[in-house]
Amino acid sequence: MTGSAESDAPGVRRASDDARPAAHAAGPLVVYCGGCNPQIDRGAVASELESAPAFVRPGAAVYLSGCPRACASDHQLSTDDPAVVVAGAHVDGVPTPAEDIAAVVIDKLKE
Repeated sequence: MTGSAESDAPGVRRASDDARPAAHAAGPLVVYCGGCNPQIDRGAVASELESAPAFVRPGAAVYLSGCPRACASDHQLSTDDPAVVVAGAHVDGVPTPAEDIAAVVIDKLKE
């Protein structure tokens, strides 16, 4: 992950694959998969999340996996945590066009 586009996006919090969400004052915690089979541009999604206004609930997280295997969320397609799971072109298990993923995540984090 070092030196990748995902790790270089300023202002986005990162954690290892085994991390769980923690309360943050600004922005969601973003947990990435290992990036072995990316079917979406995770860096672009993270950049769009970063540019969104501060809106997230305390402890909110985004599990951002590049493919449907959902490795960032420990292979779960949804969670009871205050979190959103992105698994390739799916958001919380619902097929989502790649260009709409960030907007859908932002809406879900407002709920």
